[in-house]
Amino acid sequence: MTEGISMTAEQVGDYFDDRSWLFQLNGFNLHIGYFDDEDPETNPKERHTDILIDEVGLVRGQRLLDVGCGFGRPAIRFAQRTEAEVLGINVSAEQIRKARELAAEAGVSDRAAFEVADANRLPYADNSFAAVWVVETLMYLPDRLRALKEIHRVLEPGGTLAISDYVEKEDLSDEQRKALAEGFTVDSLPTAAEYGRMVAAAGFTTVRTEDATPHLHRSAALIPQVLADNYDLIVEKGGREFAEEFKEMLGKVAVLERDNLGYMIKVLRK
Repeated sequence: MTEGISMTAEQVGDYFDDRSWLFQLNGFNLHIGYFDDEDPETNPKERHTDILIDEVGLVRGQRLLDVGCGFGRPAIRFAQRTEAEVLGINVSAEQIRKARELAAEAGVSDRAAFEVADANRLPYADNSFAAVWVVETLMYLPDRLRALKEIHRVLEPGGTLAISDYVEKEDLSDEQRKALAEGFTVDSLPTAAEYGRMVAAAGFTTVRTEDATPHLHRSAALIPQVLADNYDLIVEKGGREFAEEFKEMLGKVAVLERDNLGYMIKVLRK
């Protein structure tokens, strides 16, 4: 399903602002990991970012737009691994504040900038960026196709768009859709086929699509341990009742991710 988003951009921003402390519990990388048993030294979330860095292949003088940048960790890693510039945008003012702080700590503020902006109304000129990332962000947007068209507008001709996102593998039951709403604040996700139709309607040509669902399953399997490691802190900040409700919700999300959701990495050209 491509419609049915339950929150406006402003409401999404408020949601992430209010829960900023909660989203920091597993580090400042909010996306799923990409696992490689032959390289156990690299953090799976950073490997996911590295794949996107390699896909866009930018050099000095070029600029990346990171739509829905979270706390800025992927953008900061991009700045550390390349000589290009990156602008991260988000509707959460608190996450943008933290991203700027982390960029300064990493010494990359000269090439990694962050600002509050709405993906459905990008305040940038046509053909402004050599590449765009959208990592686990389209799922939250009130008009996904409009956002893709806006991204197409600001992307240079021949530029690359890299998308990493959840997809629905099958029609969800009412109970599963309730778990989706509780865990992700949305009541529907596109299928992989619907994503394909959306990006084509926005004017993009697909270069490659990877079914990364096995990596989602491995990330989901880590949820109980992350919760156990941080349970006392959640109780301290949110109270025992909130912690128990959060634990129950995460359990449902883990089952949903394991059994009913997929994950894709999609690379496109303008």
